[in-house]
Amino acid sequence: EEQSETLISSYLLEWLLCLDFLDAAGSSDMRNRSHIGSYIKLTGALKHVLNLALCYTDLDNRKEKERKWVKCTAIDVGKIDFNVSDLSMLVLFRTVESIPTLFKSWWEEDCPRAVQSTISKFVENVVAPETLRRELDRIKITSSLGELSVTGSCVSREVMATYVQDESKLSVIIRIPKQFPLRNVEVDCQKTLGVSEKRWRHWSLQIMLMLNSQDGSILDALLLWKQNVDKEFEGVEPCPVCYSVLCVKTHAMPNLECNTCHNRFHRSCLYKWFGSSGKSQCVLCQQPWSGTKVGS
Repeated sequence: EEQSETLISSYLLEWLLCLDFLDAAGSSDMRNRSHIGSYIKLTGALKHVLNLALCYTDLDNRKEKERKWVKCTAIDVGKIDFNVSDLSMLVLFRTVESIPTLFKSWWEEDCPRAVQSTISKFVENVVAPETLRRELDRIKITSSLGELSVTGSCVSREVMATYVQDESKLSVIIRIPKQFPLRNVEVDCQKTLGVSEKRWRHWSLQIMLMLNSQDGSILDALLLWKQNVDKEFEGVEPCPVCYSVLCVKTHAMPNLECNTCHNRFHRSCLYKWFGSSGKSQCVLCQQPWSGTKVGS
């Protein structure tokens, strides 16, 4: 029995090492997480590892305050007395954290029905709160988000990112359910002012796909949203009337282009100029106005 537990412990430690490698590769390039996850799925290893871990852990009788969680990236064998039960609990926790999409697939398709409800409660009461807390901590210390302002709450389980452009604020809200990843996240990009509805709907779908189907992290999702917004405003010249990219009143970008000088104006700014000047001339080239609507 002692030899058997030693062998099982070695299997579980190997799996934890694999998850650490996946996290390190994913932090370098988010595409690595998807590629490695696809390979893990192809091998079928996840089913065997989780079923093995379930044999040596008792999710019902352990209270959250009594759990002895070990660090996710390092194991101090000199201070902590590891046993198969502790390692099995850690394997369940780290698997949900590192490859949530694959864990959800296992829970839906291969998890023994007798423990599905117990696993669901374990995810809701233990894993989901801790993984969200860790993710918010990672977001706080990262420098990759630039000037993007991010707030999050473990109580409301919402993460909001705000992007400031001129006097307007663009925001995205990610709502993480209590049983994530067993239940899908929701994304609200409707406050992405100045961006067409078709565009922000596409952004919402991108984020939901990343979080619900590609093992992406919330930080990865926020970086994706920031990249989309950056590209949206990249190279856009401010309106020559109000000197802003986004119109203060309508939150639209300059979308009327002069056919003569090719400068772009906000519609409301241009019509206000026509009214105050009493002339239907371009603000800059002073030629009779002939313009074209551009953009979406």
